[in-house]
Amino acid sequence: MNSIISILGIQAELVSIQRNSLKGLNADLLLRFDYYHTVFNQKELCVIKSKNNEPLSPLKYRKITELIEKVTGMPVAVLMESPAYYERERFISQGVYFIVSDKYAFLPSLIANVRVKEKGKQTIKLIPAAQYLLLYCLLDNKDDKKITIRKLEQILPYNYLAISRAVINLENLQLCKVMKDGDGTKNIFFEYTKRELWEKSGKYLSSPVKKILYSDRMQEGTFSISGINALSHYSRLNPDPYDTIAIWDRIFPELSVQYNEIEGNYKIEIWKYPTFMPHHCDKKIVDKLSLYLSMKDDPDARVEKELEKLIENMPW
Repeated sequence: MNSIISILGIQAELVSIQRNSLKGLNADLLLRFDYYHTVFNQKELCVIKSKNNEPLSPLKYRKITELIEKVTGMPVAVLMESPAYYERERFISQGVYFIVSDKYAFLPSLIANVRVKEKGKQTIKLIPAAQYLLLYCLLDNKDDKKITIRKLEQILPYNYLAISRAVINLENLQLCKVMKDGDGTKNIFFEYTKRELWEKSGKYLSSPVKKILYSDRMQEGTFSISGINALSHYSRLNPDPYDTIAIWDRIFPELSVQYNEIEGNYKIEIWKYPTFMPHHCDKKIVDKLSLYLSMKDDPDARVEKELEKLIENMPW
């Protein structure tokens, strides 16, 4: 195949990856695919192509690409000939990156930035995992100057692939830098002070609240205190007689209890990312920065004042 391909009209050079750089992959995977390195939108990308066009399910490809990403430390895309529309949809539903040369490409973390550059108007928001990672680093007392994806995988409730995509998102927005050690290990650097990083990231941050429901009964689950009662924990504001609780949408239980979107004794915030930080001393209360983001548009002047104090008193 040619060493140059076109991805959505952008020329990209494919450079073969040698086997000694693929240690960790079994013989079957090494024999089944050709492996290439390329750069698209200023980001590294591993491209694989089946040697014999053996049909594999999207689920199988997802597992394969996740494994290859762990070995190469790069997002992985499958180079395909001309899949039917329904096949492309199945790959997209599994989150498998793929390229059909100039015709079509599914590279969400990399293409999004291209589209913004072309339009020159939109502002990208951090994806939930990237916002959670950033807030974790801002709140971490250890203040590590550099950290690896492997280390983050051991700490955060996300897998390697999700963290890799989060790091790409942060790097695209120039909120962090990624550099390789001599052994190829990728280190994530935050060159700004924590206060500078908080201010610089402000336009990309959004409320963690995805949806709000109400119920008259408290249910079992990994809920954290949020809203007014969490703010009263961090300030002198009086607590509210009605509880506001938060839960990550991935673990929100599907119970028999009746929920509604109007009123109830419990206000339930469904969050886009986990409602607690690994290093937080009390995991039953949401962290200060996420709380600020979830309440910053509250019209109550008392809330606004306490939120301002919350940020002013942060131990940056």
